[in-house]
Amino acid sequence: MTVVTAWLGLVGVVVLGWLVVRRLRAIEVRLGDLRVLRRELEEARSDLERGLAVTRAHLAATIAGEPPPRDVAARGAAVRDVEPAEALALFERTPDLFVLDVRTPAEYAQGHIPGARLIPLDELEDRLGELPPRSARVLVTCAAGGRSAAACETLARHGWVDLLNLAGGMHRWPGPREADGPPPPAAPPGTQVAYRGGPVTEEAVIAAMRECYDPEIPVNIYDLGLIYAIDIAPEAIAVRMTLTSQACPSARTIPEEVRRRLAALGQENVRVEVVWDPPWHPSRISPEGRQRLGLG
Repeated sequence: MTVVTAWLGLVGVVVLGWLVVRRLRAIEVRLGDLRVLRRELEEARSDLERGLAVTRAHLAATIAGEPPPRDVAARGAAVRDVEPAEALALFERTPDLFVLDVRTPAEYAQGHIPGARLIPLDELEDRLGELPPRSARVLVTCAAGGRSAAACETLARHGWVDLLNLAGGMHRWPGPREADGPPPPAAPPGTQVAYRGGPVTEEAVIAAMRECYDPEIPVNIYDLGLIYAIDIAPEAIAVRMTLTSQACPSARTIPEEVRRRLAALGQENVRVEVVWDPPWHPSRISPEGRQRLGLG
């Protein structure tokens, strides 16, 4: 009888434990649902606050005599495109206007809007703390307007409510410019560069190529004279290049690095063709490359 009682007690404990575990699991599920609901409510509140902030910015602009376009106001959008002439007028009458340049450092050094803050697009989310308050008006520019549009969307997601995207970018900017660096070094002999428009500039393409090196020679491939031709168009970038020899151990990696670096500028359609005619010769090295190699 004692054994039976003990077994019954053990079974009762097991059943009770199972019920408790089941109950705890049900509570965990409910808590998970509550956490999801809380996140959804917080997101909805954030969206509402952003919408109200955008509306306030539109109202303030209207009172100041600068109403946003009807479609921008109707959509409650934090971003609008601004034509170069309007941007220049705003720049001239607003001394404290925050201008954000999202190009590469090389592009920025060759010419930028005076006082513009440089934050490359791929660094933007990590450097939001360098920007003015989220209620401030920000004019965003790049080379042709593509990267700046992406930057505006990023800033809008993070709560900025008065964003102006410079239509056409620095290609169409009619106002003053500042240059921080010397003019770009002379191109290697025989290198042909054709720029036919698009979001990526000639300066940006060359700067990217100057980051690529033949591992056996301490000169970048552009100044080494390995680039024969560059064709930059709105829809694609085409590169014709060679290597120092057909036995080069980096015959696969160098062209792929060129393609990857150019694609990172914002043009995904990049074609790199390796040719062997005419063969490379040291006479193709640029003056800067010759200086680095001690060739006079």
